[in-house]
Amino acid sequence: MPLNIDFVQLLLHMLNFVILAGGLSLILFKPVRKFMKEREERFKKAKEENEKAAEENALLKAEYEKKIAEANEEIQELRLTAEQDAADQAKEYLDAAKEKAQEIIANAEREAEERKDHILESAQNEIGELVIEATQKLMKETAGEAENRALYDEFIRVAEENS
Repeated sequence: MPLNIDFVQLLLHMLNFVILAGGLSLILFKPVRKFMKEREERFKKAKEENEKAAEENALLKAEYEKKIAEANEEIQELRLTAEQDAADQAKEYLDAAKEKAQEIIANAEREAEERKDHILESAQNEIGELVIEATQKLMKETAGEAENRALYDEFIRVAEENS
């Protein structure tokens, strides 16, 4: 052997290397590859689930936005209805107030008319009494009693017809 190389030894080292590589492959590489493959599949599934969840979230978001828009429309309609009801009630209150004011004015006018009639009646009675007194005084001074009596009766008759 020229370089001091033993071919049997070399073959045995190669055989040991093949056995060691095969053993390591069975013991380490296959389980590591299996673990890496499972890990990759787990990440792939998680990614798919996340994408599905994102799609579902987008659908839910769209649905919630639609419901919010519908609720806002309903709120707007209710607000308009409430405003209309308030306006109607305000109109009713104003109409009732106007009616009450007209009643008060009518009562005041009627009361004023009654007072006017009462004052006129009182004035006529007083004037009638004054005229009667004046006539009595005048009759006493001027003529006799029988003559005065006839004039007085005539005056009373005319005064009663006028009042």
